[in-house]
Amino acid sequence: MKSKFSFLFFFLVVSTFSVAQNEVGSWLIYKNKLKLNNKTSIDTQYQHRSFSLDFAEDQALITAGMSRVISPNVIVSAGYRKIGALSENGMYQKITFSTQLNKIKLTNSFFLEERWLGDNFQLRYRFGLTANIPLSPKTGLSLTEEVFLQNSGTSFNQNRVTAQVSHKLSDALQLNSGLMHWQFPNLKSWVFLLSISHTVNI
Repeated sequence: MKSKFSFLFFFLVVSTFSVAQNEVGSWLIYKNKLKLNNKTSIDTQYQHRSFSLDFAEDQALITAGMSRVISPNVIVSAGYRKIGALSENGMYQKITFSTQLNKIKLTNSFFLEERWLGDNFQLRYRFGLTANIPLSPKTGLSLTEEVFLQNSGTSFNQNRVTAQVSHKLSDALQLNSGLMHWQFPNLKSWVFLLSISHTVNI
């Protein structure tokens, strides 16, 4: 009961804070992990992005790839991503390193993205750090900062600072709710996040 109350309280606070902002977007996200075995999985994701709180689709991001556990603290991934509204297609490679600091799990991630924006090719590098803090056996808080750099134009592409609360609904489903501060060289905005993660053992 306590964990459910904490999750609901955070959800209401985030919603109220979001509505008070002038520049607020909303992302609905579905993540699916098909576990082939203890080390290998097929990962897909759909993001329904809106630049306002009306949840109307302004961008749709689709990714599909595979992940492999190299060691208990290292995971590598690779796959394909597409954003139709930007005429963007591309491949990605990712590696994550995790370590435990008392009850807090720290995860460093590095993305390499090969992006085709129409006829233009671009490399983008993403560096992220996430702290996962357990609040109860089923509920946790995550704090993330991710910096995006690119090899063309201004090297800085964007920065994302995110706070989310996750609640485990079952062994297969997890609900996440939070807020992201999204910064570009000439633009800043807030994004309300609501996602569900679905894990299936094959």
